[in-house]
Amino acid sequence: MQVVSSRWSLALKLLLPTFWFCFFGGATVALFFMPLEAIQEPFTPMSARLIMLSFLLSSAAIYYMVFLPIKWVAMDTEKMYVSNFFKSYQYSYDSIKLVEETKFLFWNRVRIHFHEPAVFGDSITFYSSYFWHYYLQKNPKIIEQLLTNN
Repeated sequence: MQVVSSRWSLALKLLLPTFWFCFFGGATVALFFMPLEAIQEPFTPMSARLIMLSFLLSSAAIYYMVFLPIKWVAMDTEKMYVSNFFKSYQYSYDSIKLVEETKFLFWNRVRIHFHEPAVFGDSITFYSSYFWHYYLQKNPKIIEQLLTNN
């Protein structure tokens, strides 16, 4: 079995948002209960609070769209193993309909679509590591299976 998803998957999905929202969520809550009469122009106390709240909510929306869907993926010659760090499932290569790969920020984002809805939905997304292409090159039978399923 070879892990083909990025080593950053755990940090991007769980660790970064935990620390980010603890820090900025705590700062937002503190800002709402702190007296802010010393704030000078161009801000008022309410505008400073609303700016911090909008920053927190917009970062939550970005996290929800970009990092929440990523999964941990490993492959062997028979199955593909997918985990969201809480639940793990295995899928056969016959259930894969389409594999899309795009460049996203610093990573290659791979989206695997299934013929029928699976436990994690119609598709899964992961950021690939070096081993994604390496593993596929070393196992041409898997590439053949993926191409014949389309």
